[in-house]
Amino acid sequence: MRFVYIIVAVIGLGGILADHLTSPSSGRAVSPEDFAGACAPCGAPCPSAQKK
Repeated sequence: MRFVYIIVAVIGLGGILADHLTSPSSGRAVSPEDFAGACAPCGAPCPSAQKK
């Protein structure tokens, strides 16, 4: 029974790794300077910092 659990774990980890390696990337590394004027982690600008 232990052998079955090991096989399932290896297949599951292999699937996760394959999904990670085949997913598209943004094409460049993201640095903290990209979000210098942002309030949110997603990079949304601060409402108070918007130009009027």
